[in-house]
Amino acid sequence: MCDAAAVTREHVPPKSFFPASLRTNLITVPSCLKHNLDNSKDVEYVRNVISTQHGANDASGEVFELTKRSLDHSPKLMSQTFRGMKPITVDGNETGAFPIDLVRHKNVMSTIAYAMYFQNKQRKHRGDWRIFTPSFGYAPSVLGGQPDPWKGLRQYLDSGQYTPIQVAHPEVFKCDLIDMEENQTMYRFTFYERIVVNAITQFQTLVNW
Repeated sequence: MCDAAAVTREHVPPKSFFPASLRTNLITVPSCLKHNLDNSKDVEYVRNVISTQHGANDASGEVFELTKRSLDHSPKLMSQTFRGMKPITVDGNETGAFPIDLVRHKNVMSTIAYAMYFQNKQRKHRGDWRIFTPSFGYAPSVLGGQPDPWKGLRQYLDSGQYTPIQVAHPEVFKCDLIDMEENQTMYRFTFYERIVVNAITQFQTLVNW
């Protein structure tokens, strides 16, 4: 991701996304100390957010135990994570909706994308990533029933012919990709068989988000 000396190994995704029983044969890539450690607070925040999403699997439930300890330890983090939560009903079940810090989310997902790109292609991606998370709802639609302006993009991304990448624990993290023209690559990450995140290079030439 940068040209600093790679003196550590970075887990992809971060190890804390995996329950203790599923921390074997994880993907690692070379990393400088700064990029491996400096985003630990963002990693904790994003782990907490996605492990609490409605409909995630049992692996997420195990990680949620870590999440609860994290939130119990830091009332400030609890407040930051679930600020503005409002009750909603999903599939007949009462749950809650809260705003997500997309800057922190992008930071963590971009780091995963850089690492998977290096792991997959054995070279660094020299550029940015555009992150879109179809599993996150559009607030006016979720809370007020308004039309979702992102519906077309969600359908477009879901319709792609992705190639799966082998990973050790797909119940925690799956990765699929599409290699497109002009050296563009799009990844689809799936966490806990529920939360889908797309990461794409040079997205401006593909579609206007």
